[in-house]
Amino acid sequence: MITSNKVAIMGAAVLLSVASCTPSQQKQREDAGITADSTIDATTKAKISTADIDMDGAEKSFILAAHSQSLYVTELTTIAAKSKHKQLQTFSKKIAADYQKMSTDVEKIAKGKGILLERKLSDTQQKELDAIKELSSPTLDQQVLQKIQMFQASFTTLFKEAQNLSNTDIQNFAKNGLSAIHGQQEETTKLVNESNETGSQSTRPGEVSIK
Repeated sequence: MITSNKVAIMGAAVLLSVASCTPSQQKQREDAGITADSTIDATTKAKISTADIDMDGAEKSFILAAHSQSLYVTELTTIAAKSKHKQLQTFSKKIAADYQKMSTDVEKIAKGKGILLERKLSDTQQKELDAIKELSSPTLDQQVLQKIQMFQASFTTLFKEAQNLSNTDIQNFAKNGLSAIHGQQEETTKLVNESNETGSQSTRPGEVSIK
């Protein structure tokens, strides 16, 4: 169980981390946090919060966030198959396995604690992804890559914080997940820069976001 002191320390660490970011990095993390939280519907939150299981609130919240985000990014990699950018197609297929494994592994952890997670996108997630599907390259490439990069930042923070949780299975899951994310980030940044260069900065559309 996490004590109130540990929770306070974790909260302070997160605030300090955000404060040290550049404005663009901070916005990415804030957007990722908004997206992650809004993709978990109220019914699911209620079921998790009242579940009679041997886990504390922080551990339950981690499970919800990790599962929701991994499902979302897995779908993003599927959408990337529409891209005319061959490198993006190849990259998305490669990282899809990472996110599929994350969702499967976190489902196993949850099931072992009496939590049954539904492998389904929320209405909000689905609407946003449907909007992205209507795009075509290079706008599609930019949007998909921006989202992937945003969620990589969110996962990095999430997995680092999970190292302070008491559940050993979650700690190990987070450690492996963090390694996978770090293995993706360099190539993601390279592809983001390349996709931005293909379009005019003055005409490039804004990011598709949750309304």
